[in-house]
Amino acid sequence: MRASTLSLRWLGPLALLALAQGCIFNNVSTEETLRDAVVGLNDEVRWDRMDLATQRVAPTYRTAFSLTHHDWHEGMQIADSEIIHVQVGEDKEDAKAFIKIRWYDLRTMLVAETTLEQKWKKVGRNFVLISEEVRAGDPRLIALPEGVTLDAEDEDDDEDEDDDDSETASVHELSAG
Repeated sequence: MRASTLSLRWLGPLALLALAQGCIFNNVSTEETLRDAVVGLNDEVRWDRMDLATQRVAPTYRTAFSLTHHDWHEGMQIADSEIIHVQVGEDKEDAKAFIKIRWYDLRTMLVAETTLEQKWKKVGRNFVLISEEVRAGDPRLIALPEGVTLDAEDEDDDEDEDDDDSETASVHELSAG
């Protein structure tokens, strides 16, 4: 009888400890989740892990992302990247990150610098990249390949809330001539 009383005495505190651990690990702040996504994507792109990086990109932006990063590690080499600023919107659903990238043009061996503004959107518990834009420096870093354009078509407003304001990209090859 003493053994069962002893085990019941420890059951309550053990259950509370298990619940507390679950709360601690599941209560990661929005800012930490965003920072993890920004650091992860930019490290993966820098080290040519595009297979992993594209998993952090919204499906509607993946084609454009792949095209604008087509020359990375072939025509250019990333020397350094620095996350300058990460900012979560008031609604905790949208965010921006500013990234400074120093890179070599492998054709000329000249160093260039580009500052990108990345826009992120929360999907479920994670953030995904929805767009990138050059804010300063050399725009060639995320230029489209020669002869390729993207057409963006706005989706209907009556789509799911997660798809609001998203764009689908279609690729068009321009004929040379």
